[in-house]
Amino acid sequence: MRYLIVTLLFTTILPKIVFAQSPLRILNFQADNGYEHNSKDKALAMIESLGVQNGWEVVSTRDTAILKPKTLMAFDVVVFNNNCGNHGRIFSDKQQKAFRRYIRNGGGFVGIHCAGAIWHEGNSFQQWFEGLIGTRLIDHPKVQRARLIVEDRSHISTQHLDEEWHITDEYHTFSHNPREHVNVLISLDENSYEGEVKMGGDHPFTWYHHYDGGRSFFTSLGHTKAIYTDRHFQKLVEGGILWSSGRAMAKMPVINGLLLDLDADYDVEIEEGNKVHVWRNQVDNDIKDFIKRDEGRKIAGSGRPMLVLNVPELNGHNTIVFHRQELLNDNEDAFDHLINGSGHTWFSVMSVYEQVPDLPGVNSFFGNLRNSNTDGKGFYEGFWGGFTDDNRPWLGVRNGIGPGRWNTNNPLVDAPEPLKEGKYYLVMGRMASGTGEVTMELFVNDIAPRAKGKITVNPESNPSKMSIGQERDATNHPGKESFDGEIARFLVFERALSDTEMNQMIHYLKERYSLK
Repeated sequence: MRYLIVTLLFTTILPKIVFAQSPLRILNFQADNGYEHNSKDKALAMIESLGVQNGWEVVSTRDTAILKPKTLMAFDVVVFNNNCGNHGRIFSDKQQKAFRRYIRNGGGFVGIHCAGAIWHEGNSFQQWFEGLIGTRLIDHPKVQRARLIVEDRSHISTQHLDEEWHITDEYHTFSHNPREHVNVLISLDENSYEGEVKMGGDHPFTWYHHYDGGRSFFTSLGHTKAIYTDRHFQKLVEGGILWSSGRAMAKMPVINGLLLDLDADYDVEIEEGNKVHVWRNQVDNDIKDFIKRDEGRKIAGSGRPMLVLNVPELNGHNTIVFHRQELLNDNEDAFDHLINGSGHTWFSVMSVYEQVPDLPGVNSFFGNLRNSNTDGKGFYEGFWGGFTDDNRPWLGVRNGIGPGRWNTNNPLVDAPEPLKEGKYYLVMGRMASGTGEVTMELFVNDIAPRAKGKITVNPESNPSKMSIGQERDATNHPGKESFDGEIARFLVFERALSDTEMNQMIHYLKERYSLK
């Protein structure tokens, strides 16, 4: 078996793993049984070049023997790179089974051009593979110039394109229109080219979708030699690989004032299997590590949450599971100003489990509360979020002016409806800037507030360290007053975002994590 190894494939596995530090690993695959394009070498070289440009590890081969379970596990994405199967079968039964298992285990797939014309695999695999592609290539007119319509320019693969793209290539028709089952990125204007067989006016040409546990990106472009040197096409495929890998970092629409970005796809250190030791802020500032908190636990090590990889319901992104556990940041004053006048906005991509009540109604998933001020009077100060015992989300701000639980100085802003256990949501909170009395709002999945409240700003309030998984004071008695559920992403802005900015962030996060 002959492999062209562009960069070293295997690296030393350390006892403590830092996710998102290793380069992507790409299988650049061209085994076929049928028509061979004279652009195949250009296609192979393009993926290798993208690997060099991006620091990916690329293995190029035309040998199907590489399709073994353990070998496939080493790759983030498998690219079927313009390889046809229109004459006969390509894969053995074992190879079909191994590839299918790879996708079901969260693998990424990119199909280019003739990868959609693999027709003779037989058994249930043939139908499954056409589902992975999204349809089946059946016909095409002569190579010619045509007009492509970029329907979605927010995706990482199409952000560089204008609304129209004119290019010379071969324009396939398909066995059926895949639009109902895929996310169409680019379609073909059927009035812009000549051909006897067309798709009735709606002609998708590049798309992506989640399929059988994995991620699939397909473009029917890729016939000519010239297209593989076209920078627009190269970036299209590059973006498709990044999306299929699950590591795509699409540009966030609002970054002004971003203070904290905890993303379960990046910079999560684990130990002893999947136990989280550190979760790092993706914003370059003094708020760095959120570290495991195990002090006071009856069972040693039970204070660490758990990292779960490639969750299909989250577009293949990772999540961190909390069972009354917490991660604590050591910066005592980093978040103080957020309730002293600057205002703030936070976003949490999360789900909830059945809660285990300790203090009724207090199942916190973040907070920087201090339970007494400098006078020792028990005047709570800080901001936090949590759930009632029946999983209605709430937010709170405590200004340190007076004692008491759930009053005008310690308001509870809670939603009227509970979240469903195991379903993923975008839960958000916003506190207006200014002095005097300001507004607090709670949101779930959209810009319509689920609840509102008022708080009097105290410029002298002095909260404590920020905790994720429970509110800060509860770390004095770990495992209490904390929530059971998952957090895939947690962001905090040091200002109150406008409704327009909120909508932009909502669209970005719901699209990225496939939230309904």
